[in-house]
Amino acid sequence: MQIVLVRHGATDWNLEHRCQGSSDRDLSEVGVRQAEDIAARLRTENVCAIYASDLKRARRTAEVIGQPHHLPVIIEERIRELDHGKLEGLTFTEIKENFGEFLTRWRTEPAELQVPGGERLIDVAERAWSGLNQIVERHASSESIVVVSHNFPIVGIVCRITGTHLNDYRNFHLDPCGISRLHCNGNGEWHVTHVNNQQYPAHPDMLA
Repeated sequence: MQIVLVRHGATDWNLEHRCQGSSDRDLSEVGVRQAEDIAARLRTENVCAIYASDLKRARRTAEVIGQPHHLPVIIEERIRELDHGKLEGLTFTEIKENFGEFLTRWRTEPAELQVPGGERLIDVAERAWSGLNQIVERHASSESIVVVSHNFPIVGIVCRITGTHLNDYRNFHLDPCGISRLHCNGNGEWHVTHVNNQQYPAHPDMLA
């Protein structure tokens, strides 16, 4: 089975570099165009189902991707973004000014650190992994599934499959509407083949 993991398109807060977690922002005009570009790229692929988190930006991205395939969007709440609690809507400068101690710890040990008023990254990674496996159980091993989610759920999944500690999640960067591809065989073995539109692991020629 192939899982095409897509980060949602950009919202106004993404473009303003504001912290965005459980806040239910819709796609900006830029985000809609990004979703349309991804829909065009995936148009010729044999997609059997499309899933999204319950947040508007993910649902809308999934709806655009699903149009050429005439597929409805199935909601999976467990792949929603990390709840950023008191940091929601703040810029990096505002977080640095008001939550400096938290930010210092987040830079080195984010995995089990509680976001003020929000979630822990490790808990988001666990629920996203659970949600992904529930999706896989609903489909045949030969199918290709699109899953539209968010930055932290996706990097949590990628970290788990690649054996990367969550404290090192910054090893993986995801652009709005960036595509990551996973494969799961019939024995439950997972492999990551692409992260953010790039082959993973990188081909030696790409590193020259």
